[in-house]
Amino acid sequence: MSMQLVSRSPAIARLLSKSIDYAGLFPPASLALSEAVEIFKRYLQGRGSWIISSIVLPIDRLTEAAGSFADTPFRLTVIPRRTEDSHQWLDRLREDCGHLRSFLSTHPQVAIQALEIPLPKSGETSEIAKRVEELVPLVNDHRVFLEPPLGESSFRDELAATIAALQRHRLSLWGIKLRMGGTVPGAFPSIAMVANVLATVRDNQVPIKFTAGLHHPLRHWDNDLGVYMHGFINVLMAAMFAHACRLPPKNIETILTDERSKHFVFNGNVARWLDLPIRTELIEDLRRLIVGFGSCSVEEPLDDLRTLGWVD
Repeated sequence: MSMQLVSRSPAIARLLSKSIDYAGLFPPASLALSEAVEIFKRYLQGRGSWIISSIVLPIDRLTEAAGSFADTPFRLTVIPRRTEDSHQWLDRLREDCGHLRSFLSTHPQVAIQALEIPLPKSGETSEIAKRVEELVPLVNDHRVFLEPPLGESSFRDELAATIAALQRHRLSLWGIKLRMGGTVPGAFPSIAMVANVLATVRDNQVPIKFTAGLHHPLRHWDNDLGVYMHGFINVLMAAMFAHACRLPPKNIETILTDERSKHFVFNGNVARWLDLPIRTELIEDLRRLIVGFGSCSVEEPLDDLRTLGWVD
């Protein structure tokens, strides 16, 4: 089914096409592996297939999941084991990369879309350069997104050091993964922090993708967690206009905090936020840098988009 048949506007179709990496295995959904894979397969055959990009799986569970793949072509986003022990980190990563190579050699129908790697906390930014140098020979045959450890006080320095290391090694296809929420209030980065990240990756032409917490299109208050949750339309549109209009962080913040759906308009080949327009051609071009987001649900985002009248 073409994007034009499932979306009222080519602009929002381009903005969201293949934008969701399905992460049903992870909180808050926390589904069983077999159930998550079966749901993903149903998504691929359904009306919402246009918005699906890949399924997110831990590398150490690929063999367990293989029986559910059969001969179906699968696009995977894979994640190695997480550890905060910087000494164990590289050893575990070597083991996981070896397992991934072995798995791919026996499952030719599987394509790796991206390898998302959580970086351990560093005492010095020089350690980040060392981590990237260690990664290059291990994973440079994949597209890689690095997730710096979240922390308002140190994150900006660690992000800058990570980007500098990527540029030093000319890793133009590698990018940054930004965690947008979780199961506790402290997992949600501030608006100011997100705006600064969007401006920084824009200034350095570094790809970015997002994960966790982006369950709904627009920013809203969550009573259960007692926190404002970021909206994926806010985040994607803020990132787009950060590039298209060279917005400073304070202006980016205004888009990120806007909870009014009427301020976001998708009409034909143009997407607008208030009086700022962006055309489908530029949206499509920028999607190589603004890659998408992980979500443990696909129906929830689609249902909200339909309720807002933005997709059919």
